[in-house]
Amino acid sequence: MADILRIFKRDMCGIFRNVLVLIIVIGLCVLPALYAWFNIYANWDPYGNTGNIAIAVVNLDKGWTKNDSETVNMGDGVVESLKQKDTIGWKFVKSEEKAVEGVKSGRYYSALVIDEQFTYSMYHGVADNIENPRITYYLNDKKNAVATKITDSAASAVKSSINKQFIKVLAEQVFKETNVISDDMKEKDAVGQMTGKLEAVSESLAQYDAMIDTFIDGNKALSQVSKETGEALKDGQDKLANGTDRLEESKNDLQSTRQSFDSFSADITSALAKVKSSIDDISKQISDANLSQDVNTIQSDVQNIKQSADALKGNIDTLEDKINKIKPDMDDTHVGTLIYNIELVKEQTKSMIESTQSVDLSGKTQNSAETLKSVMSALSSTASAVNDTYTSQIVPQVDGMISSMSSVLDSMQTTLGNLSQTSGSMAQVFDGVDSTLDTLNMSMTQLKGVIESASDKINTTLDKLEAASEDEKADIIVNLLSGNPEKLGSFFSEPVQVSDNYIYEIANYGSGVAPFYTTLAIWVGMTILVSLVKVHADAKGLGKLKPSQLYFGRYLTFFLLSQVQTFIIVLGDLYLLKIQCVHPISFIVTGAVTSLTFSLLIYSLTISFGDIGKALAVVVMVLQIAGSGGTYPIEALPSFFRAVYIFFPFPYAINAMRECIGGMYENTLGKCYITLLLFGAASLVIGLVIRKPFIRLNHFIEKRMEDTEML
Repeated sequence: MADILRIFKRDMCGIFRNVLVLIIVIGLCVLPALYAWFNIYANWDPYGNTGNIAIAVVNLDKGWTKNDSETVNMGDGVVESLKQKDTIGWKFVKSEEKAVEGVKSGRYYSALVIDEQFTYSMYHGVADNIENPRITYYLNDKKNAVATKITDSAASAVKSSINKQFIKVLAEQVFKETNVISDDMKEKDAVGQMTGKLEAVSESLAQYDAMIDTFIDGNKALSQVSKETGEALKDGQDKLANGTDRLEESKNDLQSTRQSFDSFSADITSALAKVKSSIDDISKQISDANLSQDVNTIQSDVQNIKQSADALKGNIDTLEDKINKIKPDMDDTHVGTLIYNIELVKEQTKSMIESTQSVDLSGKTQNSAETLKSVMSALSSTASAVNDTYTSQIVPQVDGMISSMSSVLDSMQTTLGNLSQTSGSMAQVFDGVDSTLDTLNMSMTQLKGVIESASDKINTTLDKLEAASEDEKADIIVNLLSGNPEKLGSFFSEPVQVSDNYIYEIANYGSGVAPFYTTLAIWVGMTILVSLVKVHADAKGLGKLKPSQLYFGRYLTFFLLSQVQTFIIVLGDLYLLKIQCVHPISFIVTGAVTSLTFSLLIYSLTISFGDIGKALAVVVMVLQIAGSGGTYPIEALPSFFRAVYIFFPFPYAINAMRECIGGMYENTLGKCYITLLLFGAASLVIGLVIRKPFIRLNHFIEKRMEDTEML
């Protein structure tokens, strides 16, 4: 840090020791301020001097004589009106040829020629062969681009004024004709007829008022029904959701039942197989006539048959319990058949068990072979019957009923889903109906007020007619129908009055462009500095210094000079030109932050790339002048500038100064400061990191430029 300050101190001593250098430095500090001040002052109030812009006016209007022999010339009225306005330099010329020639020569920026039939067209706006009042506008686009826009605005203002005058004249004519009808009523015996018609209208209005009351009451009742229906639908939607949950539980239970049945079915099939195998073994042994030798074996097989039959009976009982649990949800006919078949299997199994008991001798008594054959034959028949009944009737019926119930549950779930969706949609519909009814009731109430007002006015008139004399009755009716033509004409010519409310109002155009020209002057000032002052510090007499120390040591000089330039600029804006500024301290701080960013960026470009860096600084300045949004809105610029302007520092500096001049909005100023400082950080990267690979290249380019003996 000490070495950096030594470089800075040496630079300052070099400036103040040499009077000529000091004068040049002072000039460099003042020059950017002059650039900003002259531009701001030149744009201080450009539209305040539009009175010097010459526009020729030619009145060829011949006028028109009305029915009452009064001659009217609206063209003369337009000319007199323009003479009272000094915002434009109106020049009144006798002939159209001279006016057009003056526009061509550049003497006038434009010309307005009022047509011969101007007044006639104004007073015949409702004729069958209507012809618009005509004013011919001549314009010299070549003379000045901005001036033509000003003259366009002036011509548009004249057109708008004439249009309002035309509507006013037309409305006056219509209402004057209405008053003529009213005057005729004074002369004709029409009072009685009008009184009768007013009474009829009053009765009709009373009927309409009653109808509207009925309509409003009906709407209120319908609105109540709509609300109740909507609430009922929402309640039903909740119940449908609960029903859907219960259906899902039923589907899970049914799936569990199917799995249990599959398990029982496997057990029952296994038990039947064991029974059949044991019966076959006993029958084979009896057939081989080895009864005496195989009594123990037969007895063992009989016991196996009994155990299998007992297991079979237990599984069938369990199956029957499962069927009884789901019985309420199944078809009665199918359930009855299934239960009958299960009972049949149970009886057959019971018979099988009893048959085994008849041969269960416990080793004490031996039945004859014939008896055993008979028993085994009965057991075999019973086992076959059990197996046939189970496999051909029970299993298919259970499978069918479970599948049928699953389909029914799926269908019910889909139906409930559709009902829930429909219910939700209907609830929304009824909510919309309720809102519509409320709006309709409001409109009906307003209409009722209009009808009651008209009815009150007519009833008041009828009361006056009843108490008035015959002569007074005509006057009362005429007053009801007639009006002031001039007032009504003025109203219809400009029925809408616009109220202006300025947010962040800027007092003058100069204050509006001050942010742009102040920002531009800061950039120009730093560009001039790097063009006239060396950016590379000399290390002689300072020992061995790092490139970064040389960078910051010389930058401090540029930073100080740029800050002085900026301070002079912003103080002149505030106290010499006296621009509008709501936050002057913030305006000065904004100038300092802008100067810091600009000086870092331009200094880094120059020290890193030499003369190419200076050229880059100029190119960036040119791009920002055209596309920073400083003069024209960025939205009005070509797409290229709209795409790249955010990558330049100008817009953020300009917006920060606008916040200080016009007034602040939330944290916009802080965001602009942060963005400007990010540009400054990027400049340090350019000057300290990106610069290193280009040092030798810059020396080479400088050497070649010196060899030309021109640069």
